[in-house]
Amino acid sequence: MGSSVNKLLMETNGHPLIWYTLHNIFNSRQLDELIIVTRKEERQLFIKIVNSFHTNISVKWADGGNTRSDSVKNGILQVSNFSKILLIHDGARPLIEGQAFDKIYEYIDERHPAVIYALPSTDTLKSVRQNFIKNTVDRSKLYRAQTPQGILTKLYKEILLKKEFDSSLVTDDSSIWEEENIQVGVLKGSEKYFKITTCEDWRRFKTMIKNNHFPIRIGQGYDIHRFDKSKPLYLGGIKISDKNGLLGHSDADVLIHAVMDALLGAAGFPDIGHIFPDTDPIYKNACSLNLLEKVRDMITEAGYHIGNIDTTVLAEKPKLAGYIEKMKEAMVGVLNLDLEQVNIKATTNEKIGAIGRQEGIAAMASVILYGRNI
Repeated sequence: MGSSVNKLLMETNGHPLIWYTLHNIFNSRQLDELIIVTRKEERQLFIKIVNSFHTNISVKWADGGNTRSDSVKNGILQVSNFSKILLIHDGARPLIEGQAFDKIYEYIDERHPAVIYALPSTDTLKSVRQNFIKNTVDRSKLYRAQTPQGILTKLYKEILLKKEFDSSLVTDDSSIWEEENIQVGVLKGSEKYFKITTCEDWRRFKTMIKNNHFPIRIGQGYDIHRFDKSKPLYLGGIKISDKNGLLGHSDADVLIHAVMDALLGAAGFPDIGHIFPDTDPIYKNACSLNLLEKVRDMITEAGYHIGNIDTTVLAEKPKLAGYIEKMKEAMVGVLNLDLEQVNIKATTNEKIGAIGRQEGIAAMASVILYGRNI
């Protein structure tokens, strides 16, 4: 980096680089503890940064070693005995959201003992010797490894404590796992998961933070469907009845559709008619919860978290009070939210207009999104 200080302590937009990494890690729902490996002489600086957060995740400290594997070994020695799954992450990858850590955690089990994030190589790759091209390398099976990388804790402890590894060959933890013939799964990474290694990377990161002019965004959605007695009624991701449903290309879940439009609008995307056109047969009778999952991924990829969702269903019939909690559970399960982040209200239209004449059901939704990097 050509800097006189540790790059993790370089500041932009009022915070050091490691602050952004920790901010996202502390958004994880699965992590129980975090071990931070630092140089002894910088420990107090990192402690001060950690203390600026309010988190339920236990934080421990370890000393850095002469090599990457030494540092990881020092960190693993601090891991609690109850730990079953271990994730290793580069502090210089600041834009990886907490949900990404949880996704790896949920992947790992006895059948899938290890996994990493990686991206397929999109550039043409050349083998070069003394500044001359030797040959072109087949890129079709080549991936760029990223972090976090995860493995069963007991398995990695046994590996690191039983032997030494050539540090020149170990550039990430999965290199060790490969050498031990452990099957390592691959989850699709993201270009946003880049590691800040060069001055160019640092400028790119600063620009991304600086350009986040609108950290809080508000969206609203509205949808209405007429009744179709022959179809089942779906609202909020659950089946209300086997008949007296709503007419639509998908399952016509008017509430989920309003929520999706609100989310898309807040993030600056087109409405669901553009994202899931009714001219595409793939969405015929599609479950709206599956569509909501795709919208969730779009929101996450765009760099936003959901703050809260407030909705209102307008219907003369049926009475919905007894279904609201199940609707909320279905929605928060897909959106990875807490129940209190989603509100569903139901009201009649006082027998006024098309809703009042029991011709259909409408729904309105408002959402707040906040930028991942604030």
